[in-house]
Amino acid sequence: MLKQNDKITYTATGYANAETVGEVDGYTVFVGGMIVGETATVKVTYVKKNVAYADVVEILTPSPMRVNPTCRHFGKCGGCTLMHMDYAEQLKFKQNKVAGNIKKLAKLDVDVLPCVPSNLVFGYRNKLSLPVAGRVGNAKIGMYQRGSHVVVNMDDCLLGGSWSTKLTQIFRDYLNQNNIPPYNEKTFTGVVRHLVARYVDEQLLVTIVSNGEFNFDLKPLVTELKKVFPTFGLFVNVNTYKNNVILGKITRHVYGISQIMGEHFGVKFCLEPDSFFQVNNGVKDAIYQKAKDLLNVANTDVLIDCFSGIGILTTALASERYQTYALEIVPSAVADANKMVELNNTPRVTNVCGDVNVELPKLTQELKGKTITMVVDPPRKGLGENICNTILQADVDNIVYISCDSATLARDLAMLSTKYTIAYVEPYDMFPNTDNVETLVWLTK
Repeated sequence: MLKQNDKITYTATGYANAETVGEVDGYTVFVGGMIVGETATVKVTYVKKNVAYADVVEILTPSPMRVNPTCRHFGKCGGCTLMHMDYAEQLKFKQNKVAGNIKKLAKLDVDVLPCVPSNLVFGYRNKLSLPVAGRVGNAKIGMYQRGSHVVVNMDDCLLGGSWSTKLTQIFRDYLNQNNIPPYNEKTFTGVVRHLVARYVDEQLLVTIVSNGEFNFDLKPLVTELKKVFPTFGLFVNVNTYKNNVILGKITRHVYGISQIMGEHFGVKFCLEPDSFFQVNNGVKDAIYQKAKDLLNVANTDVLIDCFSGIGILTTALASERYQTYALEIVPSAVADANKMVELNNTPRVTNVCGDVNVELPKLTQELKGKTITMVVDPPRKGLGENICNTILQADVDNIVYISCDSATLARDLAMLSTKYTIAYVEPYDMFPNTDNVETLVWLTK
């Protein structure tokens, strides 16, 4: 019988998300930081019925795919979970994760292509949201430990690269030198909750998330940022909610540029602090190119982009060959999407403000007889039963589903596969060194 603090010999026989799984004395044991095939001495941290969790004490038989983690925070910080694997093994892990979730959760046997690699394994993130903790004069800024809300103090995140290192150092010094209290999420006291930043094409947007009005002088921060970042904008977001949501509803522009202007994949865009934009520029463009290729293969007459946001994906996929409709429920996002139409001169794009469950049936009824391809790129929670039913009833011809969570993707595919064939599944490594994976799925009626 396993007990907490027992030290046992464990062999990893499979993966379960970022952790390995194996059997010991009738218990299913989960251990992180290992590679399938490795044997280790592990220490049991938690036991319930026939399931146990453990931490590595010593690797006894290392895998040939094991590498020394590049980051000194690995194992403490919860941001990276696969840095102990060489990159080829990371890609294999992600291909198997997508295939495993679809088989286990959707009960479907489909061919999953190899995971498309990222051109950058480090320094690829154009956005970071870092929690702030600690006390006055000793602020901690970094990432949470895995499975907790304990902040690992760090300023050299390898995923963000040099821009994030410099910014974090400047911001921590600013908080400490000006005696600005970090937020305490247990007592709901303190001021600064998060540092949120996006860096695209050498333009930086910095947002201070404050627990109420921010009444401290920002001039010292502006002065230091000017020394390092020629083009930047500074914002304060007010968030008094007693929950884990990062941004509140009120954002105030304080200094510098108010938006990032750029052009990727032939699309001119404007990004504000809360605009959705994929975090890995190179992989984003690869996914968009694949989606565009599939639209051409399908001989699309009409494209409908659901959950279109500010319209970046819509514009990337729009063509003079077919009419494009973009459905989005948030009015401010639709207003930004209309600006995108003007900026990119895409007259065959129509932005519709409304609920997909209401607007999609209307559109498909009006467009009956045309070949309709629908694109969905939902948040991590996926589509869900209501929207899947709406899609099934709308009877579109083809679906491009871009997912950032293969578990919710699998749940949705189980419903959509009652009417559609899953013709193509390809993972993309949007998030190297982590266990997260982006997936593109092509469904045909």
